[in-house]
Amino acid sequence: MIRRILNSRLPLMVYTPVKVFDPEYFRQVFAAGGLPVFDTQFLSRDEILEKTSVLAGENLDFGIRLALPDSDLVQEIKQKSISNLDALIRPFSGREDNIDISGFHDTKIILEIKDININDSIEKIGPHALVLKGNEAGGLVSKYSSFILMQWYLKNSGLPIFIHGGVGHYTAAGMFTAGVSGVVMDSQLLMA
Repeated sequence: MIRRILNSRLPLMVYTPVKVFDPEYFRQVFAAGGLPVFDTQFLSRDEILEKTSVLAGENLDFGIRLALPDSDLVQEIKQKSISNLDALIRPFSGREDNIDISGFHDTKIILEIKDININDSIEKIGPHALVLKGNEAGGLVSKYSSFILMQWYLKNSGLPIFIHGGVGHYTAAGMFTAGVSGVVMDSQLLMA
């Protein structure tokens, strides 16, 4: 079942290009109806916190995708109490312990998943949604395709599902028909 959880007009998260930070890109994505997501891949902790503070001062909702499961960084972001932070996306393999996602108020905590059969670990954390990162996406990816992950989690989880990888203007409609709650795009928009 499709469930709306983002504050954006469209069920779409748009990741920024890696190592590129331009507030105008965030403004344009937000104005078009998507949720701009600051992808922190290859950035230092100081760079992440600095750029997050810049976005906190903008008149738009945004998300942050953490590339590593850094609990200390999550706590620092939480302490900032950023009112326009709509989503915090963090990787999850099912083997991490002591993940504290409480105290984020209206921010949705979304786990980035690359494997199947880890529902018990996911349920212990209690996220708002999942981003399924299939092998069609860039960076560190799953051994499964987005479509295999999508089918498995739609059948075995009640959480809202977002798909990252293999998403285009032809496949997105099919994914929504199958029951996903949203899609993630990144470099596809740079080519448009």
